[in-house]
Amino acid sequence: MPVVDYVAGEFAGEVDVIAVAWASTHEKTASAARGFLTSGATRWMLDEDQSVFAAFEVTSQPIGVFTVGGVEVKRWFGSFPEQDLRQLFTDAIA
Repeated sequence: MPVVDYVAGEFAGEVDVIAVAWASTHEKTASAARGFLTSGATRWMLDEDQSVFAAFEVTSQPIGVFTVGGVEVKRWFGSFPEQDLRQLFTDAIA
């Protein structure tokens, strides 16, 4: 997530990046977010009822789901290369 947040900072105002957590509490999620979402460009939320995870058919973390206009463009598990993520964002705003 730190790489996603870093690249999100480069595209602030052009893309929306939302980090979604589950199986936690609001306090723990907020504390974790302060630690690794340092750019200020990534918003976070706690999916308390797992409706977001269900909508995207997510069963485990870490996972990235990239959408454009509500349509899934790319899905990845684990880390994702910074240059590839930057290219996804660049293509999305082109």
